[in-house]
Amino acid sequence: MRRRIVRWDIPIAADESVRKAEDPLAVARAGAADILIIKAQPLGGVRRALEIVAAAGLPAVVSSALDTSVGLAMGTTLAAALPDLAHDCGLGTASLFTTDVAARPLRPVDGLLPVGRVAPDPRLLDELAVSPERIAWWLARLERCHTLLA
Repeated sequence: MRRRIVRWDIPIAADESVRKAEDPLAVARAGAADILIIKAQPLGGVRRALEIVAAAGLPAVVSSALDTSVGLAMGTTLAAALPDLAHDCGLGTASLFTTDVAARPLRPVDGLLPVGRVAPDPRLLDELAVSPERIAWWLARLERCHTLLA
């Protein structure tokens, strides 16, 4: 695809092919993308994501997957650590929630987000806690996934 549209100067961004891939560098080695969309959590954290970007040798954009402010803080840390961050990041998703686990949600102000750790508010964690049935559903799902991966 990238070779076919090069004449239009449209950059190709690799997102799920990095995040869900067994080998997150395969897309870069294949020359199939111009930009990487990076999410710290599924790649193993900030350090691992930085290693992947460095090894890929491509510019990166940091994005989130509808994270609370706790997860978004990891994304801002990653974005701040990237050298030569030339593109806007997709970390404004706290604005899509009616509530958050942080007392002061991490929402952009004038297009900017602060960098720093965000702690969940214990009162909000209690208020937003899911039912025991939902917890059981997730634990069963994790067990099924673990069995498939083992």
